[in-house]
Amino acid sequence: MPLPQSQVKTIGEDERVIRLDVPTMQLRVATYPEELKEPVLWLAAYVREECGRDIDVLVTEARALKIEFDKTSWTKILRGLYQRSAAGHDLPSPIVNLGKLLKAIATLREQWNLRDLAGKVPFVVTPSAQMMCDFIDKKRARDRVNKFGMIVGHTGTQKTATLKYYQRLHNHGAGCVIEAPANGSLSVFLTDLAENYGCSRAANHDRKQNTIYKSITASNYIIVENVQRLYHERDQGNQRVFNFLQKLQDEKNCTIILTLTPVFVTKLKRSIAEGYFEQFIGRAGGERDILTLEEFPGDDDVLAIADSFKLVDAKKYLVELAKMVREPGRIRVLFEALQEAKVQAGKKELTINHIRAARGED
Repeated sequence: MPLPQSQVKTIGEDERVIRLDVPTMQLRVATYPEELKEPVLWLAAYVREECGRDIDVLVTEARALKIEFDKTSWTKILRGLYQRSAAGHDLPSPIVNLGKLLKAIATLREQWNLRDLAGKVPFVVTPSAQMMCDFIDKKRARDRVNKFGMIVGHTGTQKTATLKYYQRLHNHGAGCVIEAPANGSLSVFLTDLAENYGCSRAANHDRKQNTIYKSITASNYIIVENVQRLYHERDQGNQRVFNFLQKLQDEKNCTIILTLTPVFVTKLKRSIAEGYFEQFIGRAGGERDILTLEEFPGDDDVLAIADSFKLVDAKKYLVELAKMVREPGRIRVLFEALQEAKVQAGKKELTINHIRAARGED
């Protein structure tokens, strides 16, 4: 059956230009086999964000991994022409084998993950990190009534690292993690959010908003970090970014996770805007369903991190290690001490003496 004329126009665009924004790609993959849809959406985001929208770069990256699809094949896959002609008619067979294509995209994805983590301290899935991941999964459940979620925690409690880890597990397509703009501007917020779905930062306000609305479905999640920056005290009950998020969630039934500091929570409870934010607390399932992290990382977290660095007799020195996460900087202090100690230890076993030396405590 031929495609509607509007879609034929989309996939038959000027060969010199390839649109890779999420709304366009969702339209293109609509007729693809179910198991291919999400991988191609990821591929489009990869080409858009990692290859500068240049298919030649994709071909080079793929060939370095012994993936021999040519430029024409990759282009057709990204234009919605996996098993259709440019006129929108079904072809007797796909342009490449489905299994080979899925394997090729999986290989690119694995390589991207390795490159993204290169040179970084390996992420440690501590009990607190697992709790955050489980919380987001719970809020994303298809039949969940309250799909707003709030995570409250001090700086240095592994929030950002955990959220980025979660995004890597669900990378390119399922959702995004963005920082609230420092000035709390709705315009900047929309620009940052729309960019995640392939919209140019130079686009006008309406196009950015349209891209966001066309890209978001009930299966998507948006995580906004440090939402205290979005609060303008002078605006009281008319908080523009919060209003936008509320409307977006109402209309698209997507999951929205907000992270905020305990200081901001206390401020809200004392402010004139308390009534305004009651609606968000209600949408999050009430105060009891807000995930509030401990002020300092617990012993289980400390031990998990020490064990990940293969510290000898880590449990024996738990009290000493736990004191580090109570210093300004919290968990970052522990990571810094372990990383520097690991460098000093070289190929030797990492011991508490290496950590003490790294901290100047000989």
